[in-house]
Amino acid sequence: MKVYIVNARQRISALALLLLTLATFVGAPARAADSGDTLRYSITPYLWATRMKGDVKAGRLPETSMDMKFSDILDVLDFGFMTAVEIRKGRLGFLFDGMYMNVSDSAEARSADGAVSVSAEAEVKQTMLAFAAAWRVLEERLSVDAVGGIRYNKIDVDVDIDARLFGGPSGSVGRSGDKDWVDPYLGLRLIVPVAGGLSLVGYIDAGGFGVGSDFTWQGLAGLEYALSESFIASFGYRYLKVDYDKDGFSYDMANDGLYAGMTMAF
Repeated sequence: MKVYIVNARQRISALALLLLTLATFVGAPARAADSGDTLRYSITPYLWATRMKGDVKAGRLPETSMDMKFSDILDVLDFGFMTAVEIRKGRLGFLFDGMYMNVSDSAEARSADGAVSVSAEAEVKQTMLAFAAAWRVLEERLSVDAVGGIRYNKIDVDVDIDARLFGGPSGSVGRSGDKDWVDPYLGLRLIVPVAGGLSLVGYIDAGGFGVGSDFTWQGLAGLEYALSESFIASFGYRYLKVDYDKDGFSYDMANDGLYAGMTMAF
């Protein structure tokens, strides 16, 4: 019976891991608006088709190793919303990222003779808010922004486990809890116009520094194409690494994959 309980717990651990991973990728900087004294706004909905690989451990749950493709993530996603907003005037810009995710999953295991059965259900909700300031340190043939800010994560978990022996009444155990932390981060953003509305984009940041995560960093390389003055399509590749270990919860995960977005500038 112990083996089946562990399997159910591992499935729930994987669910929590998935949501934390989704949370971390909502940190992409919005596309920079043109410089000048005019106040400019841009809104960028986007999606990251990420693969995730690493380990997570929460409380008494066993450490779970994960290697999930994007299609696996979609299987347990109930609802998700993510977008980036940037406000810029002259060299100064302010960035905001917001995200809400809701995922759920269930698992069931039985003994070979069917005498013992264990089932587990979990719902995980994640809210992420990131705020940053960006200062344009260079603007000639290319643009370079220095970025500094904070990223807040909160996760709420509800877990129900039912066990039944020899077809008799089931015994239920319910658990709920939440975990939150704040990561400061510093970064650089590079935009290089090429030709005909096409630009190369690069971004890198590092944070945590033991305040929230022990350490976190990400790198991005992509292309942007101005469809018009108001609409900009983006496509590229991102890698993200997070290492968090505090109060009985550890999360050591690498994420990478292609991303796509559409910026609406005003």
